[in-house]
Amino acid sequence: SQLPLNVSDPVVSYINFFSSPRGKRIMAYGLRRSGRYRQMILRILREEGVPEELIYLAQAESGFAPRAMSRARCVGVWQFAAFRGKEYGLNQTPVMDERMDPEKATRAAAHHLHDLYNHFGDWYLAMAAYNCGPGCVDHAIQRTGYADFWTLRRWNVLPKETANYVPAILAMTIIGKNAKAYGLDDLEMETPLEYDTIELESATH
Repeated sequence: SQLPLNVSDPVVSYINFFSSPRGKRIMAYGLRRSGRYRQMILRILREEGVPEELIYLAQAESGFAPRAMSRARCVGVWQFAAFRGKEYGLNQTPVMDERMDPEKATRAAAHHLHDLYNHFGDWYLAMAAYNCGPGCVDHAIQRTGYADFWTLRRWNVLPKETANYVPAILAMTIIGKNAKAYGLDDLEMETPLEYDTIELESATH
């Protein structure tokens, strides 16, 4: 794995959850949908020099649903907030929202994750910052003096959602990379999306 896979107690707890009937349904749903975008996402992650295993971040964020919208109005496969999307070139107008474009959003997410890794020097902290924002993680590091995700989690200085976000993605990654061992190797994957790109001269539904 290009992403370090530390099997700590919180990760084991999530592995157990995703092995339960309810958790297995969640995993299976995301893995089936990933078939539509998997080849494109892995290609872009490779091109941008980030670990391919971060595809499971998209599974945790949206289950690979391009039109997914959270209560915080984050949108798309990678759940970009409006301001963060604009920061990474995802334009939003009354007739268009590029956060819903799977390819453009994947490229933007890869850039964002790369920037977060360059800032923190650690993929776990980069993933945490993707969830709660780099300022939140910076503040937690300044409060404790530790630039280590597990220490910040243990000291309860990260939001609860973020503290659980990284272990959940690591568990998804471990299960996804060992699908047969978890009884998820016989899923019928969605057909990969085939498409061309054209340039429009006016707004079109």
